[in-house]
Amino acid sequence: MDYKGICLAAPLLVALSVFGAGGAAAQGTPEQQEACKPDVFRLCGNFIPNVEPIIACLKANEPNLSPPCHDVMFPYVPEPPKPRAKKAKAKSKPKKKPG
Repeated sequence: MDYKGICLAAPLLVALSVFGAGGAAAQGTPEQQEACKPDVFRLCGNFIPNVEPIIACLKANEPNLSPPCHDVMFPYVPEPPKPRAKKAKAKSKPKKKPG
């Protein structure tokens, strides 16, 4: 890796390690960092080394993210189950007698 690559890689790793600060994920693991590294260079390279703009750029580019980076930036969080409403027993009305 040349000097330019080192200068870009160090801030990128810092940027990718703070995803939790943006609420996108818990602290970025090495795997999460690797998942988004290509997208950062492809979509948001002009923001390197500024962490917050990189995260904002990735979020703004949601439709263009690779699936692994999308999973990091927008993790699936299942909704808690909703309590079931109790069904009220239908009271049967007495039938009217004809006549």
